[in-house]
Amino acid sequence: MRTTLIILATISMQSCFIFGDKDQQARQAMIEVRTEQAESALADGEYTEATRLFDEILSADPDNVPAWIGMGDAYSELGEWDHAEPAFNEACERSPESYDAQFGHGLALQMLDRLVDAVSAYHRALTIDPMSSEASLGVATSYLQLDEPQHALPFALRAVEIDENDGRAWVSLGAAYEQTGKESEALDAYLAASERLESSPELKHNLLHAYARAGRHREVVGTARSMLADGPSAEAAERMGWAWFRLGDYDKSADAYRLAVNTDPQMYRAWNGLGVNALNRWLISERSDDIALAEASESFRASLQLHQDQAKVAKLVSRYGL
Repeated sequence: MRTTLIILATISMQSCFIFGDKDQQARQAMIEVRTEQAESALADGEYTEATRLFDEILSADPDNVPAWIGMGDAYSELGEWDHAEPAFNEACERSPESYDAQFGHGLALQMLDRLVDAVSAYHRALTIDPMSSEASLGVATSYLQLDEPQHALPFALRAVEIDENDGRAWVSLGAAYEQTGKESEALDAYLAASERLESSPELKHNLLHAYARAGRHREVVGTARSMLADGPSAEAAERMGWAWFRLGDYDKSADAYRLAVNTDPQMYRAWNGLGVNALNRWLISERSDDIALAEASESFRASLQLHQDQAKVAKLVSRYGL
């Protein structure tokens, strides 16, 4: 009887191992199928479906690092950074040496405005792949958002050195140069970016102000005109007025400033531009153009109502009895 029990127990244990192996094989087969489906969904832009499939994989295998990264990528594409960040964090905890996990985590943290943490994550990615232009760019843009352009500059330079065809890197380099007072270098970088990127409002904005700081007035007019062709822009109109004034075309300057205040009545600098043009007309008329004098008074007073702390404007009003 004892022998029979031992034999039965042995058979039972062997059966458990056999069924266990079969369960493991079925589980692995399911993971492989779902992984293929999830990757296909990602490639096809079906990001919500991809998150569902990756969740199914992770329910069966919580330590599946590619699935955590895939989950993070899918949520990133959906713009759901609050869900992408913990997914990448799980991947980083399980595989600290994974570049994709560290970079994805850095990007998610940056998009959540957790900039100090983002810099650290990007640095970890760079430790894994020092030749990553994207990680260098991530560090640079994070430092720019932290208002630390002096720290952003070397990483922006590095990103450009690694991939000189990346227009985004040139934009970041231009911003770093601009914010560290290197205006000529900033303009060169923005121009390099414009050669590599499709035109965008952000790039035009950067070029507009870089041209203005460099005193390239005709380029300011051209860039402002391009911005206005895209739609109303008080900023572009105001800069155009400023440039036309310095080019000596006061009528065009006044027209541009009028466009600026019509677009944004709160833009006190444009009111100042109108005032200066009107005052200039009054002085040229040997102080006989009362309409110009009235416009100058109205414009300067409108500016001071919007922004009182303007000593130079207040001095003009007092000097000429406006």
